[in-house]
Amino acid sequence: MQILRNIASIAYVEWLTMTRDKFLAAVVFGAGFFYLSLFGLVYCSAILTDIPVAVVDQDHSPASRELVQKLASNPRLDIVSYLGDSQEMDKQLEANLVRAGIVIPKNFAKDIASGNPVRVQATVDGCNLIYAYNLRKAILDINRSVGTDIMASTLVGAGIEPARAEDILKSVQFVSESRYNPTYNYVNFLYLLLVIIAVQQTCLLGEGLTLAREKEQNTWVQFALSPLRNVEIFIGKVLPYYLVLLANAGLVLAGAYIFLKLPMHGNLLLLWLVFAVFALAIVGLGYWISSCCRDTAQATMVICLFNLPMALGSGFTWPHASMTPLVKYIGYLFPATWMTHATRAITMKAASWEVVWTDIVILAIMAMFFVSGAVISTRKIRSVPD
Repeated sequence: MQILRNIASIAYVEWLTMTRDKFLAAVVFGAGFFYLSLFGLVYCSAILTDIPVAVVDQDHSPASRELVQKLASNPRLDIVSYLGDSQEMDKQLEANLVRAGIVIPKNFAKDIASGNPVRVQATVDGCNLIYAYNLRKAILDINRSVGTDIMASTLVGAGIEPARAEDILKSVQFVSESRYNPTYNYVNFLYLLLVIIAVQQTCLLGEGLTLAREKEQNTWVQFALSPLRNVEIFIGKVLPYYLVLLANAGLVLAGAYIFLKLPMHGNLLLLWLVFAVFALAIVGLGYWISSCCRDTAQATMVICLFNLPMALGSGFTWPHASMTPLVKYIGYLFPATWMTHATRAITMKAASWEVVWTDIVILAIMAMFFVSGAVISTRKIRSVPD
């Protein structure tokens, strides 16, 4: 019985400690509901719909238009572009404007009527396997139903018996090609993105403890009373973490290319520029978080609590287009969102500056915002030494 009383007394004291600390109580009691709501908002659609697709109709016949209507009626597909040739389709795939391109060949209706096999080319963007697998499923569904529902009336109107028309339409086949990731390699899809999340977490955690540790150990007074400018303190505090983050990025890229044989098709200097701007945004955010926390324990909880939302909101596990508008637009505020987008485009698509400049500019704006907030927060906490 004494053992139980000892355990109960310790548990009671711990309960009082937990409930009296408002921040800790909010984390313990509110985190579960927060994450449950977050997961529901991210994955509420359950399936991907309205995936942007481009169509190139080289035949312009009633039969090809019937096929286009069949594609448009599929809930997974959203035809956003009607293009004149496959070169335009390739440009839109590279720029991430569409996730697949479907080319209806010339003499489509003529070959069907004569009973010749017809191949409809479907080019899928393999960089994002979530999109790729759903597109393949949609194409297979359409291929199965490409019989009488699509063009039987056209063939019967041409004087072909219904039974013969159905046999002819079975010769229409969709030939699927995975562009940029032809083997659907999951390592190509996951590895660099997981590394981005890991590097972001470790750098945020390291930088997020710097000022909190100074305040906890009562050593911040030396900075508060020093003649150093706020920007000098900021640069001195973040520079080691910034250099370590860039070094880790270099090691990751080299290891991925040498040992895992991951594709590195793009300009490495451009990729390095993206990493450099991303790193500046992360260290600025980490410093700002640290300045707002009273000690290292609180800083650690804040960073760990919000790292998962930042990963989910980046579109890493589920595309933004299928999230609720609230989560989608909040996700646009996270540096990892634009970092993953640019990294995929450069490494797998050999994207040029014209394709990723938007990502770099947005990351630069985020970096300036976080750095400005960090410098301003330094001025505020210097006015009230701990």
